[in-house]
Amino acid sequence: MLSMYPDSSQDYLERLSKNADRLYTLISDLLDVTRIEIGMLKLAKDDFNLIDITREAVNDIKRRTHLSTKNNARIKVKPKIKLIHPSHPIIIHADKHRITQVLFNLLDNAIKFTNSGTIMVSIKPDVRNFVRISVKDNGKGIDTRIQPKLFEKFTTMSDAGIGLGLFISKKIISAHGGSISGKNNENARGATFSFTLPNSIAKK
Repeated sequence: MLSMYPDSSQDYLERLSKNADRLYTLISDLLDVTRIEIGMLKLAKDDFNLIDITREAVNDIKRRTHLSTKNNARIKVKPKIKLIHPSHPIIIHADKHRITQVLFNLLDNAIKFTNSGTIMVSIKPDVRNFVRISVKDNGKGIDTRIQPKLFEKFTTMSDAGIGLGLFISKKIISAHGGSISGKNNENARGATFSFTLPNSIAKK
């Protein structure tokens, strides 16, 4: 196709890249599920600033072009994301790669179901020496049919995934001693997904 239609080569390369990324994500998710089910999900914990990796995840996902659904058609969107956080560092003892994976899962889900407006990402202290990270969108919200099984395998209302991201995210956060939840916004459109992690500074 590239040689036959050189004028369209950039479009073909973009499609190839996106589908390669999608395939890589799918394979990685399936491998993670296998590791979880046989008890081999291992964490490489270290101290790091949660604000830094959240900002990196937000900036990285802003640079990408995503697909969303509007009027039953797939359209390209560039997400608007706002990050709110304390002025001081939030140091946690966790697996940086796995926490970044959870952030990407939540941000990606928010983008899939949000066609306009701004996605709000917030980091703030929570009760009992924990920190809470929230991703709030103004999309169509969580379908009542999947709400009871939101964090189970293969639960999705999107045709762009197979419903493993939230299942894996819950297992990762639980392995860190935290919790994760998702609910529709009160008196507003969209949904908010939040997770908590132990705050290393607060423990010292």
